[in-house]
Amino acid sequence: MRTATTTIILLLTFVLGCTGQNERIDPNEFLHQFQTSLEEQGLEVEVMEPSSSVDMQGLIPHQFSISYNGEDSDTVFIFFTDSSEQARQALVKANFMISLITKVGEYQQDNVIIIQFAHDGNLDKYRSQIYSAISSDEE
Repeated sequence: MRTATTTIILLLTFVLGCTGQNERIDPNEFLHQFQTSLEEQGLEVEVMEPSSSVDMQGLIPHQFSISYNGEDSDTVFIFFTDSSEQARQALVKANFMISLITKVGEYQQDNVIIIQFAHDGNLDKYRSQIYSAISSDEE
């Protein structure tokens, strides 16, 4: 499972080469709001130490393990790019490559890319909570 996760992240390394300037979300504010929102929705959130093998052109993602009431946990990787256009292009390019390897959930808000890896293959388990956590940052 960790090999698949690492491979997914490494594939994204190749698609984040372009730069641009648009609205940028502050990483510290986003991470705090994201984690707080998930916890308020009843999820257990563990901040994980990122692995040095999960590197995207010098960017190491913020990593969370999320679970509910002892269920299997999912891993959430959060990358901050230089612009919303860069994040959008990365997801478009990565979508095909990622779907060939495994099924992962991918989300974007402005310059943030969020990748959800469901170890048990059930992406729907925490989808609504992740959407709510992303949306709560806009308020």
